[in-house]
Parts: sequence; structure tokens; C-alpha cells
Amino acid sequence: MNKTYIFFGISSEYVLNPLYRYMKDQGYSCVEITNKTSKNIREDMLRFKNDNVVLITSAHVFLDYDYYKRVYDYSINGLTTVLEAIDILKPVKTVHYPHDLATLMHNNDLPWLKSIFELILFPLDGYAHLSCEGRDVYNVGWIKKVKNIDDGNKNIVYHGLSDFGYYKDVNFALQTFSPVWNEGVIVKLPDIGDYMEYVSNLKARHVDLTNSERNIFELIDHGEIMITNGLTSVNIESSLSGRFTINMLDGCFPESEHRRHFEGMPNLEMLSISDTELLLKDYRKGNFVPKKGENLLKSFDFEMATKLITK
Repeated sequence: MNKTYIFFGISSEYVLNPLYRYMKDQGYSCVEITNKTSKNIREDMLRFKNDNVVLITSAHVFLDYDYYKRVYDYSINGLTTVLEAIDILKPVKTVHYPHDLATLMHNNDLPWLKSIFELILFPLDGYAHLSCEGRDVYNVGWIKKVKNIDDGNKNIVYHGLSDFGYYKDVNFALQTFSPVWNEGVIVKLPDIGDYMEYVSNLKARHVDLTNSERNIFELIDHGEIMITNGLTSVNIESSLSGRFTINMLDGCFPESEHRRHFEGMPNLEMLSISDTELLLKDYRKGNFVPKKGENLLKSFDFEMATKLITK
């Protein structure tokens, strides 16, 4: 019986589109069910409940309506959790791949990963021990990374704004980051459209914005410095690819959490916002030259991932 490969996730929890497009181009029957592709996620799921389905997801297991309403202040029609999707589809195979390098899995996810997923794909080494629990684990590289980065363009600095739930008040974001943004920094927002005219307001204040739909690796590759805030996985993506990275201690999380996640990462400095501003001033004057480090993050292996999913 022919199989239908359903790729499932919600908002920033979904990173599988490149693999979906690759497998679709290879001739597999692939369907994306996300809040971007579906008017009602649950209704679209129900269309496939009698099919021979392989479910591939990059979502945390326990993300529900209440979470999205609380964090992002919006609702999603027919919002469905991973567990509900499995219950509806009764897939012949379930596959999990993390969407975030900084939080590969929540503590609550681990028992479920080992019990309900036949195949676990990971972007980093160090998780082979999970296979001892009866589930195969394979490092297929990081899905957002298709090639190693180049040297970067001098005087190009990007900031990938994260923790949007904390900064959804545009005036608060401006008050917090303007000292850094005013140093010629190009800002990438999360892919939120023009939420509450957020983009329009920033443009009216002359903030230099890039397209929020761009793959973060385009920015890591193009610039010479990558700036982050919070506990975003961009810290890992950028620093392990060899780009000089500044993780700003912006107050969204305690400094101890930043250090717990990123202490000792190569090519990464944790700085206050004021110290970030000062370093950028030195950079513009030519008094600071960021060095490109060693590439330690594997690009995604589409062929390997497809073979594992379809076998």
C-alpha cells in the first residue's frame, strides 16, 4: 500500500519544510499540515485518518491551545498536539526531529520520544544512548544548514530577535534594543507577518529590517557578526558554524540560564546590551576584528534522512 508522508508542526515548532520539499521532489506522496498550510489543522488531519500514514514532526509533544494563547496571544484553528495527531492518524511509523538546538527536548518529552516514535533523527552527536531504550537515533545534521558558511561580509551585523512573546510590545523592544540597533545592525524578526503592525512600527522608527522569512543561515553566512538575545538556538547554529556570535544578556532570562546553556561555546561572547553597543562602536572604528572559527555543525543530509524515513 502506498504511504502518505505527513509533515506536522506549529509556527516556530515546525522546521521540516526543506525535507518536505526534497521528498516531494523525489516523488513521495507528501503533505504539510501546519498553521500556515491549513485553515483548520484537525479537519485536515481527519482527511487522512484511513490512509497509510507516516507522521514526521518537529514539535514538542505537549504544546496546546493554552500555550499558544498565553505566549503569543493568538489562537490556531483546530490546534492539534502531537499526541492527538497520532491518535487521529494511527500512523504506521512515527518520526521525530527537534526544531531547536538550544532545547532539543523538554524533560516531559523524553519518555514519550522513547515510547511513541519509531525513528528519532537528531542534528547533533551525543544522543546515541537513546537507542539503548529501543529506538534508533541518527545524526542527520541541522535542517536549516545546507552548506558551510563563508568568511562573511565586513561591516555586516545581524540581530535575530527571539523570545517574541516577551517583546511583543514594540515600544518595549525599541527601548531595550535601540542602543544596539542604532549601530547599523540589521534585524530579523520571527516570521510573524505584520503582527499588530509590529513591522510597520519598526520601519517607521527607521529600524533596518530584513525579510523575516529568510533562513537564519543566510544571515549567519552573509554577516561578520551575529547577535542574539535570550536562549535561542541561533547561538548554537552561529557559533558552531564558526561565526563570531554575541548573546545579549537582555533580562528575559537570568544570566545564570544563559551561562547554563552556552558557557564554553566556541566563538560566542555573552555581553550586556551596553557592552554590545560598545563592542560594535569599536568594530565600526576597526578596533575590533571578529575571527571566523571552526565549523562544527553538520549540514543536513537529505538523502540519509529520506532513506531512514522511507525504509
